Amino acid sequence: MLATLTAAVALALLELGSFAFFRLAGHRLPIASGRRFALAPGSLDEVAAGRVFDAELGWTAPYATPFGERPGVHRGKPLLLAFGDSFVHGDEVGAAQTWEEALAEAAGRDVLNFGVPAYGADQALLRFRRVAPRVEAPLALLGFPPANIGRVVSRYRRFYFRESGVPLPKPRFVLHQGRLELIPNAVHSAAELERLTDPAFVERLGQDDLWFSRLPRPSFPYFAWIVRPSLWRAAAGARERDDAERKEADALWDDAETRELFQAILSAFVSEARALGRQPVIALLPSRHSIETVRDGREVPGRREVLEHCAREGFACFDGVSALVEAGAARKPASYFRRGGHTSAMANALLGARLHDFLKAKGLEGASLGAK
Repeated sequence: MLATLTAAVALALLELGSFAFFRLAGHRLPIASGRRFALAPGSLDEVAAGRVFDAELGWTAPYATPFGERPGVHRGKPLLLAFGDSFVHGDEVGAAQTWEEALAEAAGRDVLNFGVPAYGADQALLRFRRVAPRVEAPLALLGFPPANIGRVVSRYRRFYFRESGVPLPKPRFVLHQGRLELIPNAVHSAAELERLTDPAFVERLGQDDLWFSRLPRPSFPYFAWIVRPSLWRAAAGARERDDAERKEADALWDDAETRELFQAILSAFVSEARALGRQPVIALLPSRHSIETVRDGREVPGRREVLEHCAREGFACFDGVSALVEAGAARKPASYFRRGGHTSAMANALLGARLHDFLKAKGLEGASLGAK
């Protein structure tokens, strides 16, 4: 009897200690914990100082230009509005070194850059809805690398990329009976950013976020979680997983629900552009990850799915991955990409020229507003 009681007490103490460990240190582990992803109160001033918060879009690029576009040369003859993420914005190069400026130079017309770093295709669609009715240009482009699919299932940037320089929540779409339904941004004003320091609020954001929902959630018996090798392997590799082109994002192209959501966003962009009298263009943009995948003789996850969707629906789709592969990027990727993985000035010059050729071949280079 004494031995049994002693064992019971020991197990109870072990379980209590395990529970206390997760309560006190669990935020340091890759688990579904609001404490792990909540912002430190002292970081809010830095977030607000960036002037990037946007109640509708999550965040935006703070350019003091007529329509909020990235500064560029204006020739007074509009051609194209470009929407998308950092590969559209032109991270790691100057404003004159983007592919938009190369396209504008080749066409002799204005190309307005509305790309925003860290955007998902969902946010790009919402920014198109805001901007396009106010800016006259015959063409509208939505650009992205294939790994962008990982962003359309997220409501909080830190769940997807914990060390993100844009630690803000975002809206997202879900598919309901084949139709896109918007889940609005959960933070409605800059004053409400303080809610991101509340672990309970952050955990509620995770209810509609695929990345958060995939994290383990320790529960009784807590000791069983302590001894799980998978938990400690995940903790050891947490830094590697905090990568904007993570393997988990590539794998989403094999998930029918997420793939259909991404394709529905592309289709919405095309149909809404046409409704405004704009001719839509989808641009599959190259990342260093995608070029190195081709170099290694493998298929780029998502490339075939995007191209086939565009072919089925009759969308004009520019394959920027092929454009750089044909230019030799697979042999010397260091010349075509900057340290952070974005296209270099040389690569952007090639992309702009190839996109110009693509538009000419499609009869779009001389497009005018409202032309069918």
